[in-house]
Amino acid sequence: MGVKFFFAAIVAVLMALLAYFMSYVVDEGQQAVITQFGKPVKFVTEPGLNFRIPFIQSVQKLEKRLLPWDGAPENMQTRDKKRIYVDCWARWRIVDVETFFTNVRTEQEGQKILDDIVDSSVRDVIARNNLIDLVRTSKDRELVYETEELSRTASSRDVVTTGRQKIEEAILADASDSLAARYGMELVAVHIKRVSYNDRVKETVFERMRSERQRVAQLFESEAEEEGNKISGLTRKELDSIEGEMKQKSAEIRGGADAEVIRLTAEAYGRNPQFFEFLQRLEMYKMALRKDTSLILSTNSDMFRLFKTTRSSVAPSNQGTQTPGRADRGQPNEQAPAVKVPAVEAPVEEADRAAPSSVPVVEEASISRIRVDANLK
Repeated sequence: MGVKFFFAAIVAVLMALLAYFMSYVVDEGQQAVITQFGKPVKFVTEPGLNFRIPFIQSVQKLEKRLLPWDGAPENMQTRDKKRIYVDCWARWRIVDVETFFTNVRTEQEGQKILDDIVDSSVRDVIARNNLIDLVRTSKDRELVYETEELSRTASSRDVVTTGRQKIEEAILADASDSLAARYGMELVAVHIKRVSYNDRVKETVFERMRSERQRVAQLFESEAEEEGNKISGLTRKELDSIEGEMKQKSAEIRGGADAEVIRLTAEAYGRNPQFFEFLQRLEMYKMALRKDTSLILSTNSDMFRLFKTTRSSVAPSNQGTQTPGRADRGQPNEQAPAVKVPAVEAPVEEADRAAPSSVPVVEEASISRIRVDANLK
Protein backbone atom coordinates (compact mmCIF):
# COMPACT_ATOMS: atom_id res chain seq x y z
CA MET A 1 0.00 0.00 0.00
CA GLY A 2 2.75 2.38 0.80
CA VAL A 3 4.49 1.84 -2.53
CA LYS A 4 1.26 2.34 -4.48
CA PHE A 5 0.53 5.52 -2.65
CA PHE A 6 4.03 6.79 -3.33
CA PHE A 7 3.77 6.08 -7.06
CA ALA A 8 0.33 7.65 -7.17
CA ALA A 9 1.68 10.76 -5.56
CA ILE A 10 4.53 10.93 -8.04
CA VAL A 11 2.14 10.53 -10.93
CA ALA A 12 -0.07 13.31 -9.54
CA VAL A 13 2.87 15.61 -9.17
CA LEU A 14 4.02 14.88 -12.70
CA MET A 15 0.53 15.44 -14.05
CA ALA A 16 0.33 18.75 -12.18
CA LEU A 17 3.66 19.84 -13.57
CA LEU A 18 2.63 18.75 -17.04
CA ALA A 19 -0.64 20.66 -16.74
CA TYR A 20 1.24 23.70 -15.49
CA PHE A 21 3.66 23.70 -18.38
CA MET A 22 0.98 22.89 -20.93
CA SER A 23 -1.56 25.55 -19.91
CA TYR A 24 -1.38 29.33 -19.88
CA VAL A 25 -3.87 32.09 -19.12
CA VAL A 26 -4.47 35.19 -21.26
CA ASP A 27 -5.71 38.02 -19.09
CA GLU A 28 -8.25 40.64 -20.03
CA GLY A 29 -6.48 43.32 -22.04
CA GLN A 30 -3.77 40.96 -23.28
CA GLN A 31 -3.11 38.86 -26.34
CA ALA A 32 -0.61 36.05 -26.84
CA VAL A 33 1.62 34.64 -29.53
CA ILE A 34 2.59 30.93 -29.46
CA THR A 35 5.97 30.33 -31.01
CA GLN A 36 7.57 27.01 -31.83
CA PHE A 37 11.31 27.11 -32.21
CA GLY A 38 11.03 30.91 -32.68
CA LYS A 39 8.34 30.84 -35.34
CA PRO A 40 4.77 32.01 -34.59
CA VAL A 41 2.30 29.17 -34.87
CA LYS A 42 -0.72 30.48 -33.01
CA PHE A 43 -2.18 33.90 -32.07
CA VAL A 44 -4.58 34.22 -29.17
CA THR A 45 -6.55 37.44 -28.88
CA GLU A 46 -9.30 36.36 -26.48
CA PRO A 47 -8.82 36.02 -22.72
CA GLY A 48 -9.06 32.62 -21.07
CA LEU A 49 -7.24 29.34 -20.42
CA ASN A 50 -5.24 27.89 -23.31
CA PHE A 51 -2.81 25.02 -23.83
CA ARG A 52 0.52 24.52 -25.59
CA ILE A 53 3.11 21.85 -26.13
CA PRO A 54 5.44 22.08 -23.18
CA PHE A 55 9.12 22.61 -23.72
CA ILE A 56 8.57 23.04 -27.48
CA GLN A 57 6.20 25.96 -27.69
CA SER A 58 6.56 29.24 -25.80
CA VAL A 59 4.08 31.98 -25.04
CA GLN A 60 4.80 35.72 -25.59
CA LYS A 61 2.12 38.08 -24.30
CA LEU A 62 1.41 41.51 -25.78
CA GLU A 63 -0.74 44.38 -24.56
CA LYS A 64 -4.14 44.78 -26.10
CA ARG A 65 -4.86 48.03 -24.29
CA LEU A 66 -3.69 51.56 -25.19
CA LEU A 67 0.05 52.12 -24.86
CA PRO A 68 1.68 55.50 -24.14
CA TRP A 69 4.24 57.19 -26.34
CA ASP A 70 6.10 60.31 -25.21
CA GLY A 71 8.50 61.83 -27.66
CA ALA A 72 11.45 64.08 -26.96
CA PRO A 73 11.27 67.82 -27.78
CA GLU A 74 12.36 68.43 -31.36
CA ASN A 75 13.70 71.64 -32.89
CA MET A 76 11.77 72.59 -36.01
CA GLN A 77 10.77 75.60 -38.08
CA THR A 78 7.27 76.97 -38.68
CA ARG A 79 5.87 78.46 -41.85
CA ASP A 80 6.59 82.00 -40.64
CA LYS A 81 10.29 81.13 -40.07
CA LYS A 82 10.15 80.70 -36.30
CA ARG A 83 12.49 78.16 -34.72
CA ILE A 84 10.67 76.35 -31.91
CA TYR A 85 10.80 73.20 -29.81
CA VAL A 86 7.70 70.97 -30.06
CA ASP A 87 7.05 68.22 -27.52
CA CYS A 88 4.30 65.71 -28.39
CA TRP A 89 2.70 62.65 -26.83
CA ALA A 90 0.55 59.91 -28.34
CA ARG A 91 -1.50 56.83 -27.56
CA TRP A 92 -1.35 53.65 -29.69
CA ARG A 93 -2.31 49.99 -29.59
CA ILE A 94 -1.73 46.69 -31.38
CA VAL A 95 -4.63 45.86 -33.68
CA ASP A 96 -3.09 43.08 -35.80
CA VAL A 97 -1.01 40.85 -33.56
CA GLU A 98 0.22 38.66 -36.41
CA THR A 99 1.51 41.59 -38.49
CA PHE A 100 2.91 43.30 -35.44
CA PHE A 101 4.78 40.22 -34.25
CA THR A 102 6.07 39.48 -37.72
CA ASN A 103 7.35 43.02 -38.49
CA VAL A 104 7.88 44.60 -35.10
CA ARG A 105 8.19 41.75 -32.60
CA THR A 106 8.12 43.69 -29.30
CA GLU A 107 6.50 46.76 -27.84
CA GLN A 108 9.87 48.44 -27.37
CA GLU A 109 10.51 48.18 -31.09
CA GLY A 110 7.07 49.67 -31.69
CA GLN A 111 8.04 52.71 -29.58
CA LYS A 112 11.11 53.22 -31.76
CA ILE A 113 9.04 53.01 -34.94
CA LEU A 114 6.65 55.65 -33.54
CA ASP A 115 9.61 57.89 -32.73
CA ASP A 116 10.50 58.07 -36.40
CA ILE A 117 6.99 58.19 -37.85
CA VAL A 118 5.37 60.68 -35.43
CA ASP A 119 8.37 63.00 -35.34
CA SER A 120 8.46 63.11 -39.12
CA SER A 121 4.74 63.83 -39.34
CA VAL A 122 4.96 66.55 -36.68
CA ARG A 123 7.82 68.23 -38.53
CA ASP A 124 5.96 68.19 -41.86
CA VAL A 125 2.70 69.54 -40.45
CA ILE A 126 4.39 72.23 -38.35
CA ALA A 127 6.28 73.46 -41.41
CA ARG A 128 2.93 74.08 -43.16
CA ASN A 129 1.47 76.23 -40.35
CA ASN A 130 2.29 79.47 -38.56
CA LEU A 131 3.28 79.77 -34.96
CA ILE A 132 -0.04 81.39 -33.99
CA ASP A 133 -1.84 78.23 -35.14
CA LEU A 134 0.15 76.18 -32.61
CA VAL A 135 -0.62 78.60 -29.80
CA ARG A 136 -4.32 79.03 -30.45
CA THR A 137 -6.64 76.08 -29.82
CA SER A 138 -8.90 76.77 -32.78
CA LYS A 139 -9.80 79.53 -35.18
CA ASP A 140 -13.39 79.66 -33.91
CA ARG A 141 -12.37 81.65 -30.85
CA GLU A 142 -11.80 85.33 -31.57
CA LEU A 143 -8.46 86.70 -30.47
CA VAL A 144 -9.12 89.30 -27.76
CA TYR A 145 -6.63 92.15 -27.34
CA GLU A 146 -6.09 94.11 -24.16
CA THR A 147 -6.39 97.50 -25.87
CA GLU A 148 -7.77 98.90 -29.10
CA GLU A 149 -4.27 100.00 -30.05
CA LEU A 150 -3.04 96.38 -30.12
CA SER A 151 -6.12 95.40 -32.09
CA ARG A 152 -5.44 98.09 -34.70
CA THR A 153 -1.77 97.16 -35.03
CA ALA A 154 -2.40 93.42 -35.29
CA SER A 155 -0.76 91.94 -38.39
CA SER A 156 -1.35 88.83 -40.42
CA ARG A 157 0.76 86.82 -38.00
CA ASP A 158 -2.09 87.11 -35.49
CA VAL A 159 -4.68 85.61 -37.86
CA VAL A 160 -5.52 82.01 -36.95
CA THR A 161 -6.07 79.86 -40.03
CA THR A 162 -6.22 76.34 -38.60
CA GLY A 163 -5.57 76.12 -34.86
CA ARG A 164 -3.85 73.52 -32.71
CA GLN A 165 -6.74 71.09 -32.85
CA LYS A 166 -6.63 70.92 -36.65
CA ILE A 167 -2.85 70.56 -36.57
CA GLU A 168 -3.08 67.58 -34.20
CA GLU A 169 -5.67 65.97 -36.44
CA ALA A 170 -3.41 66.47 -39.45
CA ILE A 171 -0.46 64.90 -37.60
CA LEU A 172 -2.59 61.92 -36.60
CA ALA A 173 -3.85 61.39 -40.13
CA ASP A 174 -0.37 61.66 -41.63
CA ALA A 175 1.24 59.30 -39.11
CA SER A 176 -1.56 56.70 -39.28
CA ASP A 177 -1.52 56.48 -43.06
CA SER A 178 0.24 53.12 -43.43
CA LEU A 179 0.95 52.27 -39.81
CA ALA A 180 -1.71 49.58 -39.45
CA ALA A 181 -0.99 47.89 -42.77
CA ARG A 182 2.77 47.74 -42.31
CA TYR A 183 3.14 47.23 -38.57
CA GLY A 184 -0.26 46.16 -37.26
CA MET A 185 -0.35 49.26 -35.01
CA GLU A 186 -3.04 51.89 -34.63
CA LEU A 187 -2.25 55.44 -33.60
CA VAL A 188 -5.24 56.57 -31.56
CA ALA A 189 -4.32 60.16 -30.60
CA VAL A 190 -1.51 62.65 -30.99
CA HIS A 191 -1.32 65.85 -28.95
CA ILE A 192 1.12 68.71 -28.62
CA LYS A 193 2.28 68.89 -25.04
CA ARG A 194 4.56 71.91 -25.13
CA VAL A 195 5.75 74.59 -27.56
CA SER A 196 8.81 76.59 -26.56
CA TYR A 197 11.07 78.98 -28.39
CA ASN A 198 14.60 78.33 -29.42
CA ASP A 199 17.19 79.99 -27.21
CA ARG A 200 18.23 82.26 -30.07
CA VAL A 201 14.66 83.38 -30.59
CA LYS A 202 13.68 83.80 -26.94
CA GLU A 203 15.46 87.13 -26.50
CA THR A 204 13.79 88.54 -29.63
CA VAL A 205 10.39 87.35 -28.47
CA PHE A 206 10.90 88.77 -24.99
CA GLU A 207 12.02 92.08 -26.45
CA ARG A 208 8.90 92.20 -28.57
CA MET A 209 6.76 91.40 -25.53
CA ARG A 210 8.47 94.18 -23.56
CA SER A 211 7.96 96.68 -26.37
CA GLU A 212 4.29 95.78 -26.61
CA ARG A 213 3.89 96.14 -22.84
CA GLN A 214 5.62 99.52 -22.97
CA ARG A 215 3.38 100.61 -25.80
CA VAL A 216 0.31 99.58 -23.83
CA ALA A 217 1.67 101.39 -20.76
CA GLN A 218 2.29 104.55 -22.79
CA LEU A 219 -1.21 104.29 -24.20
CA PHE A 220 -2.67 104.02 -20.71
CA GLU A 221 -0.54 106.96 -19.55
CA SER A 222 -1.65 109.12 -22.48
CA GLU A 223 -5.28 108.22 -21.88
CA ALA A 224 -4.88 109.01 -18.19
CA GLU A 225 -3.21 112.33 -19.02
CA GLU A 226 -5.95 113.17 -21.48
CA GLU A 227 -8.61 112.33 -18.92
CA GLY A 228 -6.76 114.40 -16.31
CA ASN A 229 -6.56 117.37 -18.67
CA LYS A 230 -10.24 117.01 -19.42
CA ILE A 231 -11.11 116.96 -15.72
CA SER A 232 -8.80 119.91 -15.05
CA GLY A 233 -10.38 121.83 -17.92
CA LEU A 234 -13.88 121.18 -16.64
CA THR A 235 -12.81 122.16 -13.13
CA ARG A 236 -11.17 125.35 -14.36
CA LYS A 237 -14.21 126.15 -16.45
CA GLU A 238 -16.49 125.68 -13.46
CA LEU A 239 -14.20 127.78 -11.26
CA ASP A 240 -14.09 130.55 -13.88
CA SER A 241 -17.87 130.46 -14.09
CA ILE A 242 -18.18 130.71 -10.31
CA GLU A 243 -15.61 133.51 -10.15
CA GLY A 244 -17.36 135.34 -13.00
CA GLU A 245 -20.70 135.13 -11.24
CA MET A 246 -19.04 136.24 -8.01
CA LYS A 247 -17.39 139.22 -9.68
CA GLN A 248 -20.61 140.11 -11.45
CA LYS A 249 -22.61 140.03 -8.23
CA SER A 250 -19.85 141.94 -6.42
CA ALA A 251 -19.82 144.57 -9.16
CA GLU A 252 -23.60 144.84 -9.01
CA ILE A 253 -23.50 145.27 -5.22
CA ARG A 254 -20.65 147.80 -5.42
CA GLY A 255 -22.40 149.66 -8.21
CA GLY A 256 -25.61 149.84 -6.22
CA ALA A 257 -23.71 151.03 -3.15
CA ASP A 258 -21.79 153.67 -5.17
CA ALA A 259 -25.01 154.84 -6.78
CA GLU A 260 -26.61 155.15 -3.37
CA VAL A 261 -23.58 157.09 -2.04
CA ILE A 262 -23.65 159.41 -5.03
CA ARG A 263 -27.36 159.93 -4.62
CA LEU A 264 -27.04 160.71 -0.91
CA THR A 265 -24.01 162.95 -1.52
CA ALA A 266 -25.77 164.83 -4.31
CA GLU A 267 -28.84 165.20 -2.16
CA ALA A 268 -26.75 166.52 0.76
CA TYR A 269 -24.61 168.87 -1.31
CA GLY A 270 -27.59 170.05 -3.35
CA ARG A 271 -28.88 171.94 -0.34
CA ASN A 272 -25.90 174.41 -0.47
CA PRO A 273 -24.00 174.45 -3.82
CA GLN A 274 -21.57 177.15 -2.66
CA PHE A 275 -20.58 175.10 0.35
CA PHE A 276 -20.13 172.04 -1.87
CA GLU A 277 -17.84 173.99 -4.17
CA PHE A 278 -15.89 175.21 -1.18
CA LEU A 279 -15.44 171.68 0.16
CA GLN A 280 -14.33 170.42 -3.23
CA ARG A 281 -11.72 173.15 -3.37
CA LEU A 282 -10.51 172.27 0.10
CA GLU A 283 -10.27 168.64 -0.90
CA MET A 284 -8.19 169.64 -3.90
CA TYR A 285 -5.90 171.71 -1.66
CA LYS A 286 -5.63 168.84 0.77
CA MET A 287 -4.55 166.48 -1.98
CA ALA A 288 -2.14 169.01 -3.51
CA LEU A 289 -0.46 170.18 -0.31
CA ARG A 290 1.72 167.76 1.59
CA LYS A 291 4.23 168.17 4.38
CA ASP A 292 7.03 170.70 3.62
CA THR A 293 5.28 171.88 0.47
CA SER A 294 6.30 175.35 -0.76
CA LEU A 295 3.93 177.50 -2.82
CA ILE A 296 4.54 180.76 -4.68
CA LEU A 297 1.18 182.51 -4.93
CA SER A 298 0.08 185.80 -6.41
CA THR A 299 -1.93 188.14 -4.23
CA ASN A 300 -4.71 187.95 -6.75
CA SER A 301 -5.00 184.16 -6.64
CA ASP A 302 -8.01 182.48 -5.09
CA MET A 303 -5.87 180.35 -2.81
CA PHE A 304 -4.07 183.41 -1.44
CA ARG A 305 -7.33 185.16 -0.76
CA LEU A 306 -8.53 181.98 0.96
CA PHE A 307 -5.47 182.01 3.21
CA LYS A 308 -6.02 185.71 4.02
CA THR A 309 -9.67 185.07 4.80
CA THR A 310 -8.73 182.09 6.92
CA ARG A 311 -6.12 184.09 8.84
CA SER A 312 -8.59 186.88 9.50
CA SER A 313 -11.33 184.48 10.65
CA VAL A 314 -9.04 182.75 13.11
CA ALA A 315 -8.35 185.85 15.24
CA PRO A 316 -11.87 186.40 16.64
CA SER A 317 -12.25 182.72 17.35
CA ASN A 318 -9.05 182.76 19.41
CA GLN A 319 -10.24 185.87 21.39
CA GLY A 320 -7.56 188.30 20.42
CA THR A 321 -4.60 185.94 20.25
CA GLN A 322 -2.09 186.53 17.53
CA THR A 323 -1.36 184.14 14.76
CA PRO A 324 2.07 182.52 15.06
CA GLY A 325 4.51 184.16 12.72
CA ARG A 326 2.73 187.55 12.86
CA ALA A 327 3.31 188.54 16.48
CA ASP A 328 7.06 188.78 16.24
CA ARG A 329 6.67 191.14 13.28
CA GLY A 330 4.40 193.53 15.23
CA GLN A 331 1.55 193.52 12.76
CA PRO A 332 -2.00 193.78 14.14
CA ASN A 333 -4.65 191.17 13.46
CA GLU A 334 -7.14 192.02 10.78
CA GLN A 335 -10.87 191.59 11.16
CA ALA A 336 -12.13 189.32 8.33
CA PRO A 337 -15.49 190.01 6.84
CA ALA A 338 -18.28 187.75 7.94
CA VAL A 339 -18.66 184.62 5.83
CA LYS A 340 -21.29 181.91 5.90
CA VAL A 341 -18.80 178.98 5.76
CA PRO A 342 -17.46 177.18 8.82
CA ALA A 343 -14.18 178.19 10.35
CA VAL A 344 -11.04 176.95 8.66
CA GLU A 345 -7.92 176.71 10.77
CA ALA A 346 -4.53 176.58 9.11
CA PRO A 347 -1.13 177.66 10.50
CA VAL A 348 0.42 179.86 7.87
CA GLU A 349 3.90 181.32 7.70
CA GLU A 350 4.26 184.33 5.43
CA ALA A 351 7.18 185.21 3.27
CA ASP A 352 9.00 188.49 3.28
CA ARG A 353 6.87 191.32 4.71
CA ALA A 354 7.80 193.99 2.25
CA ALA A 355 8.19 193.99 -1.47
CA PRO A 356 9.17 196.70 -3.99
CA SER A 357 6.26 198.86 -5.05
CA SER A 358 6.95 198.26 -8.68
CA VAL A 359 6.68 194.46 -8.29
CA PRO A 360 3.40 192.77 -7.34
CA VAL A 361 3.35 191.46 -3.81
CA VAL A 362 4.16 187.71 -3.67
CA GLU A 363 3.86 185.72 -0.49
CA GLU A 364 5.25 182.18 0.19
CA ALA A 365 3.34 179.92 2.53
CA SER A 366 4.44 176.67 4.11
CA ILE A 367 1.34 174.67 4.87
CA SER A 368 1.64 171.76 7.26
CA ARG A 369 -2.02 170.92 7.95
CA ILE A 370 -5.55 171.94 6.93
CA ARG A 371 -8.49 171.02 9.10
CA VAL A 372 -12.08 171.59 8.06
CA ASP A 373 -15.00 171.39 10.41
CA ALA A 374 -18.26 171.40 8.53
CA ASN A 375 -21.69 171.34 10.04
CA LEU A 376 -24.41 170.69 7.53
CA LYS A 377 -27.84 171.52 8.59
